[in-house]
Amino acid sequence: MKKSFASTVAACVLALSYTAAFGADLPRKAAALPPPPPPSPWDIAFGGSVMSDYNFRGVSQSNRGPSASAYIEPQYKSPIGTFYVGLAGLAIDWPSGPGYGFTAPSAEIDIYGGWRNSWGGFSLDIGGWYYYYPKESFNGFTDQSDFVEVYGKVGYDFGNGLSIGGNAFYTPDLLHYSTTFTSIFGFSASKVDATYASGTAKWVLPWTAGDLGAFVSGEFGHWFIDDGNFIAAGLTDPSYNYWNVGLAFTYKALTLDLRYHGTDLGATGCGSFLVTGVPNLSNNWCKDTFIASIKFDTTLSALK
Repeated sequence: MKKSFASTVAACVLALSYTAAFGADLPRKAAALPPPPPPSPWDIAFGGSVMSDYNFRGVSQSNRGPSASAYIEPQYKSPIGTFYVGLAGLAIDWPSGPGYGFTAPSAEIDIYGGWRNSWGGFSLDIGGWYYYYPKESFNGFTDQSDFVEVYGKVGYDFGNGLSIGGNAFYTPDLLHYSTTFTSIFGFSASKVDATYASGTAKWVLPWTAGDLGAFVSGEFGHWFIDDGNFIAAGLTDPSYNYWNVGLAFTYKALTLDLRYHGTDLGATGCGSFLVTGVPNLSNNWCKDTFIASIKFDTTLSALK
């Protein structure tokens, strides 16, 4: 009886020892890590470009020569959309010789800001843009060509690489033309208001090779420019159509853009737009042209 009881006790002790040893070998559940912090609502977009010609709505801004640009754009992403401000600089070479109604600023400085958001495929962007031209002067003649535009842009992405858009820009005083007419033609001129409206389309090609991609895009627009002062000065209506179409190749943050630009201005219309009574002086500035550019665009968050 004593032997049987002792055997039973020994068996129980061995079983408990085995269970304890087995339990020690089981993997223990690691302590839960704290959730990662939410992404910062702040970001900064930046980039630049090198162009064979700086073309603005069909009119050369660099005397048909090369130009470079750079920009920086702080952004704040809120629950109701992204608010942004930006600063950009572009190299320009305006037609400021005798007979032209332009001075010779050292550069174009753009200051802009606005709000953008998207809902599914639909996007909206509204804001304002200030064009600043420092150090304007030519043979003692000084002017102030700075002007402001307000804009609205809408777009729709069909989700298959195809997207379309519409843009509208309005200024109550285009290039301070009123001061130009007063200085050159000697009559009291009113401000020249102008509205530029355009439609755009873009198709991202299904072809890819690693990070290499491509797209085709185009734009057709019309610049409605008040012609009152121009008619009074003996010039023609400067309003005109503008279009561009091009093929672009993308590689990560780089874009090689090959684009053809055109207008229906002609020599006389271009002469009116540049406020000169000698059309042959200004014809080259508005001719249809092919432009190649290399662009770099990214954000700080994309670099992390």
